[in-house]
Amino acid sequence: MINFISLKEEHLEIVLKWRTQAEVTKYMSTDIEKNIVKQKEWFKKISINKMSKYWIISNDTVLVGLISLVDINWIHLNTIWSYYIGEKDYRRELGAIAPLYLYNYVFNSMNLNKIFANCFIENVNMIKILRIHGFRDVGVHKQHYYKNDRFYDVLMMELLADDWEIKKDIFGRFIAPFE
Repeated sequence: MINFISLKEEHLEIVLKWRTQAEVTKYMSTDIEKNIVKQKEWFKKISINKMSKYWIISNDTVLVGLISLVDINWIHLNTIWSYYIGEKDYRRELGAIAPLYLYNYVFNSMNLNKIFANCFIENVNMIKILRIHGFRDVGVHKQHYYKNDRFYDVLMMELLADDWEIKKDIFGRFIAPFE
C-alpha cells in the first residue's frame, strides 16, 4: 500500500542520500552537495512556505522516494510538481504509478485546475509516462538549465483537471492518504 507522509526533519538523511544519487540528480535542475546542514536549512525554508508541499512516498513501511508540489497558486489554481524514487528496487514498480496518486489528490482534494511538469528533453521515459497520464506539451525552454558545464532544454507540460477527468476510468482508482 502506498502512503504519502509529510516530509519531516527525521527524513532528511534519507532524502539527502536519494537526492545525491547520480540516477536521481541526472534529470534535476540542480545538483546538491551531500551536506546535512544545508539540507536542514533547505527544510526550514520549505517548512514555512505555504506554496509548497513535500511528501515521502512510502510503499508499505519502506520509504522509497519524494514527491512535491511547488509554486501552488491558489488564485489561478495551478502548481508544479516533481518526484523521484530514491530506492532503486522500487523504480520500475512505482515510477509510473506514484504520480497518479498525486494527480488524484491535486484535482480531487486540493481542487486545483492544472498541474505543470518540466522535463529535461533527454528524459524520454518520463516524457512518455507523462503523455500516457494525459499531459500535453506546451513548449520548450531552450537552454533553460545550466549544469555540468552545459545547457539543457526543458519540455514544459501540463495536465488540466478536465483532461484528468477523462482518464478517471483508467486512473481514478489510484487514491492514497496524503498527510
